[in-house]
Amino acid sequence: MDQDAEEVHIMSGDGAGLRKHSRLILVRHTQVASEFSSVCYGASDVALSEKGETHARELAVSLARERPDFVIHSGLSRARFLASEIANHAGVDLSIDARLQEMNFGSWELRPWDDIFREDGDGLARLIDEPDTFCPPNGETAHQVRDRMVAWVSQLPLRATIIAVGHGGAISALRGTLQGVPSSNWSDLMPAFGEMVRIPLPI
Repeated sequence: MDQDAEEVHIMSGDGAGLRKHSRLILVRHTQVASEFSSVCYGASDVALSEKGETHARELAVSLARERPDFVIHSGLSRARFLASEIANHAGVDLSIDARLQEMNFGSWELRPWDDIFREDGDGLARLIDEPDTFCPPNGETAHQVRDRMVAWVSQLPLRATIIAVGHGGAISALRGTLQGVPSSNWSDLMPAFGEMVRIPLPI
């Protein structure tokens, strides 16, 4: 775990300060099984690799030392594995919030990225260039991911330490929004497998 993980400060509407003891620690799930490494698996439930499971067990010991009051995950098994390990070590209950899930890529789900590019390379470009309006068939836009993540954060309890295990795209959408980064650059903020991002909660 990177102890020097970047802190993203969420300010209240009037620019007031933060509650000193309110913390949100977002963690991306660990490595998925190798058969999914070149496959689109946003909202699909895919398994971790053996390396990913080992990494999750190691991370859980460190994250439990943060003494979380709540541990939350997206409901997908790749996030649930780490969250369950953290909760067990920390001795706290585990809860689910589907708003933490990765982007739903609709009909692209579980298809090789190379096939998607060959058939709909323009769609892949539009997913980045038109995040407010474009989505894969039966999927969702990047801004819809942003909106559910922001809504989730706004409803979290204050004066608490919360660890949430989620997904790279959803975490980067939230980080980019809070930092004022254009949505076309949100992919630059995507955390690595198992990476932690600290977000102090507002008053």
